Amino acid sequence: MKKLIEGFTQQLAHAIKLGQSVDLVRPGSDIRNILITGMGASGIGANLVESLTFGRVPISITVSKGYNIPQFVSPHTLFIACSYTGDTEETLAAVHKGMLKRAHIICVTSGGKLLEMAKEYNLFYIQIPNGTGTARAQLGYLMISLLYALYHTNLIGAAFIKETENSIEYLDRGEKAIQSEAELIAKKLRGKLPIIYCDERLKSMAVRFQNQINENAKQMAHVNTFPEMNHNEIVGWQFPENVLQQSQVIYLYSDHDHERVEKRMEICREIFEKRSNPIIDIVAEGASLLEQYYYLIHLTDWISYYLAKENGIDPDPVEAVNFVKGELAKVKGN
Repeated sequence: MKKLIEGFTQQLAHAIKLGQSVDLVRPGSDIRNILITGMGASGIGANLVESLTFGRVPISITVSKGYNIPQFVSPHTLFIACSYTGDTEETLAAVHKGMLKRAHIICVTSGGKLLEMAKEYNLFYIQIPNGTGTARAQLGYLMISLLYALYHTNLIGAAFIKETENSIEYLDRGEKAIQSEAELIAKKLRGKLPIIYCDERLKSMAVRFQNQINENAKQMAHVNTFPEMNHNEIVGWQFPENVLQQSQVIYLYSDHDHERVEKRMEICREIFEKRSNPIIDIVAEGASLLEQYYYLIHLTDWISYYLAKENGIDPDPVEAVNFVKGELAKVKGN
């Protein structure tokens, strides 16, 4: 896992070259809505892209995680199926349904049944490298491939390319400082329940952080967003007292947080710190939202890695995930 995290910027650079080489051109005027389907790391990549393009794409984007697809899917739908392995059963089932609706389908995958299906039925596809079985370490390829799918269908501009190049330079220059900060934060999270709060715009980033803590450090974490949590969860910050005392609130910030959300977070700081520990503030760095996402992805990946070390656990295996898949394979078709 360490080498995969270290190689994040090289992955971004390769993903840009890969995206520039594919031919996915379709007239954007034919497309009235967008559906992106994917699970796990592929699904969170879709959520990140949905957040990044909010307010920039003139039509709605829906992320679907499951076997079924929304009723609105039609020949006017851009249907992007994202599965790193290409064998995710939920995504394959969704693609079959999308084909029946005659949607414009683009597959993002490294191989497997999804790539076979794309070739058999002449679907557009972006094939990403299959250098590792660890999908969560391929987020750069997944995100950039999704952005290129939108770019080649005339739905977004090319700004993300330059922003990615800027991030590569920035992250490489600050790598030592990022790792040092991550290691310090990981020490504070050992034996604690991380509770990650942020503006709604950063929700997908917070969920990615949670997922990495779950899979790499084998540790539970919780996510909620402002202002929504002020209408319900904030009331729950009373019991159980022993759990709250062992919790560690983390605030994620970006330049795109709503000013009222920033005020809410400061008001609630006293509530959290009175019942728990001093809040850990993580502030995104970068000139654009995409650059800040890259920074947070890289920093929080390192936090999850160092937290795995704190827990004395190997970050690579995901035995529980594989167990569920194995048990499901025994009853497939029933």
